[in-house]
Amino acid sequence: MVKKSGANVKKKIKRSARSLVVKQLENVSKDVFKKYYSLITELVGNSPGIYALYDETELYYVGKSTDLRKRVKQHLRDRHLANWTRFSLYLVRKVAHTSEIESLLVRVANPKGNRVVPKGKSSGAMLKQLKATVKQKQKEEFEKMFGKKRKKGSKQVKEYGGAAKKSLKGVVTYTKVLYRAYKGKEYKAKLKPNGTIKLGNKVYASPTAAAKAVTKRKSGINGRTFWNIRNQAGEWVKLGEYKA
Repeated sequence: MVKKSGANVKKKIKRSARSLVVKQLENVSKDVFKKYYSLITELVGNSPGIYALYDETELYYVGKSTDLRKRVKQHLRDRHLANWTRFSLYLVRKVAHTSEIESLLVRVANPKGNRVVPKGKSSGAMLKQLKATVKQKQKEEFEKMFGKKRKKGSKQVKEYGGAAKKSLKGVVTYTKVLYRAYKGKEYKAKLKPNGTIKLGNKVYASPTAAAKAVTKRKSGINGRTFWNIRNQAGEWVKLGEYKA
């Protein structure tokens, strides 16, 4: 029974590790395509994929197609005709991947033949998270250098025994993971429906108390901006920005 189980695991690993690109034909002369188009047609078939056109060694254009043989042949007649001398074809396992791969290549390489840059997945959420993280880091660095400055007439919020200013009770309906990378280490905690946070073998009554346990700092730390949590879209956001 153990051997059979191990064989099944190996099959699953092998299946999940299949290459995204099934076949490829690289750095072929345009003259070969013109003269032996029928032979290339047999090799490619009706496979979807990505193709690249080169002006000698310089990448000129990147495109996608559900039928590569027809698409490249079009470029022997359209506005790109005089601008490329060699080509490469990459047959992709699933047609659903072609748009994302094309977008990535064009955005990274920026070939001069691509007038329109395909839109990739929105990076707005990640950029927002980066800005918030940088802002918090700068604040921490400033307070470390000059000390935390209290506004005149303001009252300092204290946490007795880890009791938060505002409880997280009911924020989540089931236990969710909190994450934070701090000083080269990754920390994961669990936020429970009752508002408590489990970090390692200890339970804390607030995110700030858990954050203090990580940073070893007694003040100048806000758990709601320190910890990250996945929202309904699967994106990491600050705990204080999380909405169920």
